[in-house]
Amino acid sequence: MTAHKVYAAQPPRQGERSPKAFIAATRVATSLGYYLTIPLLGLVALRAGAMTSTEVGVLIATHTLFRRSVAVPTGMACDRWGAERVLVVGLAAEAVGYLLLGSSLTFPVWWAAMVVDGLGGAAYNSAGKVILAQASEDDSSAVSFAGFYVATSVGALLGPLMGALLAESGFPRLILVISAVIYAGSTTAAVVRYRRLDGRALRGPAGAVSVWRDAFRPLRNPLFLVYCSLTIPMWFGISLLVSALPLEAEARGLGYFDVGLISSLSALVVVTLGHWAGRRADGLALHERAGLLAAGAAMMTVGSLLCLPMGRWPLYASMLVVTLGELALIAASEVIAVQLAPIGSTGLYLGYMTTAWSIGGTLASLLSGFLLDGSLAGHRIFWVLAAALLAADAAGLRALAGRRAPLERGGPRVAA
Repeated sequence: MTAHKVYAAQPPRQGERSPKAFIAATRVATSLGYYLTIPLLGLVALRAGAMTSTEVGVLIATHTLFRRSVAVPTGMACDRWGAERVLVVGLAAEAVGYLLLGSSLTFPVWWAAMVVDGLGGAAYNSAGKVILAQASEDDSSAVSFAGFYVATSVGALLGPLMGALLAESGFPRLILVISAVIYAGSTTAAVVRYRRLDGRALRGPAGAVSVWRDAFRPLRNPLFLVYCSLTIPMWFGISLLVSALPLEAEARGLGYFDVGLISSLSALVVVTLGHWAGRRADGLALHERAGLLAAGAAMMTVGSLLCLPMGRWPLYASMLVVTLGELALIAASEVIAVQLAPIGSTGLYLGYMTTAWSIGGTLASLLSGFLLDGSLAGHRIFWVLAAALLAADAAGLRALAGRRAPLERGGPRVAA
């Protein structure tokens, strides 16, 4: 029988929200601020004549790179000094990033804003997921992580439509100010909550890793490295909703409303089916979860091919099918990483996987900025490449799922 991790979660004080409820509340608020702004940044810059499509691609790539690539140090910080402290710092940095976006419509300032906001987002995401892992019983971890993405999608459901309405009404830069206010409020709420906790509650779990001794422990786990590499193309697929969607909309003669509506419909799919997907994934063995990811990558392949025809409705259909593939990622990917991690190294292992995702997101942003320049040839090359990458990934994940014995004995699930 496989042993399971058990975290000694700090119980909430009387009248205080549970960790899961607080993370859900802040995630709804911050995702509203995020999706008010990020999906429309490219269109705002292009319509204002302030940047080229290549510069827009660089901005989104920068944001993705910094939001994902520093997840290892932020995960280590969570394990070492407590996820709650890291969460507060991350929210504060994101508020500063949005203030920079609202201060000037120029490439250098927006690039700096993407760096600051990306670093803050990395800290918040790492901390939020570590808090969820520590607060969850092992057999409900898939539901907890799926709930994180469902909370994200609640904000994503409303944010793009609100942003599109403001932008179409002639106030595109107002959405940047609103986002900054939302993040500032979330930072204040986090400070108020966590300043009441004692120092013991803010430290990482017993058995937390030594920063210098075990920082590279995941790199000595071949199974984990193979698994991480196979999740990279799936994050490429998810990133299409941010990187490729606005450029495709512009090339097809669509506007703010279409980008906002597609983003909101995608979020509605996750809100409606996310918890169901998490419940279905709970109780699955690791090789079965890998098989679920393979099915998700295959779905994203179909979504990419659907985008080859020009016009409004192929774009709608493509992005919604990609979102169906995303459900597999949110239900299974991080649960596998948590199970492969020793106790006290949860943040570190999640950090390595999130860093790997930065490769997929950055690649999607750079390729879309370079190829989706309005030309038909670039459009076809981009979507064929996307489909080929995701199809190869589906095959790789299917092969990994077939290696049942190595997967089932691959998770240490003991103190580091």
